[in-house]
Amino acid sequence: MTLMNRSPFVSLLFKAFTFIPRRRPADAAGFLSTHSYSAVSGAPQSSFMAEYLVSSCGFDPDEAAKASKLLSGIESRHQPDSVLGFFKSHGFDNTQMKRFLSVNPQWLLLDVEKTLAPKFRALQDLGFSCSDITHLVSSNNAVISHKLQNVLSKIQFWQGTLGSNDLLMKLCKRNRWFLSYSIEKKIQPNIEILRDFGITDQKLSMILRHRPLLLAQKAETLKALISRVEDLGVARTSGMFPLTLTVLHNVSEKKFKAHLEFFKGFGWSEDDFLAAFRKTPTLVACSLKNLQRKMEFLVNETRCTPSYLATRSGILLVSLEKRLIPRYRILTGLKSRGVHIGNLQMSTYMSYTEKKFLEKFVFRYKEFPELIEFYNVAPKTEMLFDTATLQDLGFSRSNVTHLVRSNPIVINQKL
Repeated sequence: MTLMNRSPFVSLLFKAFTFIPRRRPADAAGFLSTHSYSAVSGAPQSSFMAEYLVSSCGFDPDEAAKASKLLSGIESRHQPDSVLGFFKSHGFDNTQMKRFLSVNPQWLLLDVEKTLAPKFRALQDLGFSCSDITHLVSSNNAVISHKLQNVLSKIQFWQGTLGSNDLLMKLCKRNRWFLSYSIEKKIQPNIEILRDFGITDQKLSMILRHRPLLLAQKAETLKALISRVEDLGVARTSGMFPLTLTVLHNVSEKKFKAHLEFFKGFGWSEDDFLAAFRKTPTLVACSLKNLQRKMEFLVNETRCTPSYLATRSGILLVSLEKRLIPRYRILTGLKSRGVHIGNLQMSTYMSYTEKKFLEKFVFRYKEFPELIEFYNVAPKTEMLFDTATLQDLGFSRSNVTHLVRSNPIVINQKL
């Protein structure tokens, strides 16, 4: 029927509808967010759960709208409330719950008695405390998402391998997929690859305990990585082999080459660089900006030659602000005061523990209490003092007062 042939009644009705104001999309969203619907169709259910996720789980409206599409089967608060109540009763705060529900909104559909409670009881039986379980679940979704027996077998494997629940939780925090890796399909085959390449049980144990993520990659990738390490001159029998594997796993060939070119700019040959790398593999994991500042300080300020640093590359791994600069200031301060400290190599005094360095070069020279001011560059974490200890080391009350006023880090610290 064309417009010309419509009856007067239809035309009048059409005009009436055209005068009804249309709600803009933004207004519609606001309207839906303030109205509840019974579960009659998918859209009202979705709206109900969107409201719930905002009001009870801390989601923003956009997040809630997306997540609610996975929860259209929930028609009342009873089911999600039971899940939230269970997690809260086990020590989870709102931030933690929002974090894992953002990734897994369908956890709100889980049966508390049949799924959640048995898993939590099983984790407690494995020696995890309530706070341990909170951290474990928050950091690794597989604990809840995977079948109970699957999760337990993985946890028991890593408990036996790592020897500690603390180490396991640290690894899970570092990699949220850690408990998702198949022991049978990925971890065990990679262990056999390392054995086939002649890796001793001692080194294998070291990798499993300290670098287990190395075994979570594809078998082909692991084989290529082993070959790459050997091509750089690190033998499988070397004590540095496990560490070098880990470093190169995280350092691309492009980044490795960039470090080579960087040190060539300071006069190193390729052989110098490779020798330094074999001695200190983590050198190529350092940022070039950081290395630039250290090299400039060591070459320009301390007058170290590039060839000296090439054979003592460990110096480049220590902190510029917390160790290199303050220790150099102490030594130059002593020399300027006429103290003879012998022909001491920088690599030697930079490698001293904090306690040994301060006892040898600061507290021994009580006549120069102002020296510790040279050390007030950054907080130190190894060496901590109280005033009684300083007096025991031979400092007078006036010297202790001077030290405390000039360097507040010496107070309320352990030795």
